[in-house]
Amino acid sequence: MRPRAGAFGAGAMLTASLCAGCATFVAYPGPRLPDAEVATITCFWRYYFVWIEECHISAVDGRRPKLSQLANLTTKLPSGRHWVEFGIERYFGGGGGKTDVCAMEHDFEAGHAYHLNAHSFEADVSWMQKHGSDLYRGSIEIEDSGPEKGARKSYRLETTCSFGGGSLCRTTADCVQHPDIVCQPREGYPFGRCVFGP
Repeated sequence: MRPRAGAFGAGAMLTASLCAGCATFVAYPGPRLPDAEVATITCFWRYYFVWIEECHISAVDGRRPKLSQLANLTTKLPSGRHWVEFGIERYFGGGGGKTDVCAMEHDFEAGHAYHLNAHSFEADVSWMQKHGSDLYRGSIEIEDSGPEKGARKSYRLETTCSFGGGSLCRTTADCVQHPDIVCQPREGYPFGRCVFGP
């Protein structure tokens, strides 16, 4: 007997709520700092009856979350210029998975909360062209809320993306540690892809 959509939706919402509270990716070493001393990035999670779309931060400057933090919707990182990798996942009915992995670079400020806005990701190529490209460009809208009351602004950040999963990098040290995995740069792009070497 197949579960009813209502039961599936309630379960999915409960799971997301639990993950949002327990899976914060702290992307710096040492003890956890107060929010006023770090920047906070949150990803989106949207549920529409049989359609789910979400994103997760999968790396900050090549530092990757622990297994228990892979479902994170919230990431803490130091102030300053950092590159951030995020994955977008889409599910319809009973199927789906990761569709795009992207990286962006930005100057993050301490005490600021940054939110990647749902449905704001745009690729500079068509859906069909994604399948024939190892990398492509895009952009995503980010909402920046400062510590002062009402200090909120939105802007778009350029992204480098890979279709269907994988990891982006600048050096081999940014990839999952494996003797056969290397960072493969791509001319004209600020990021490369982690691939199995020759």
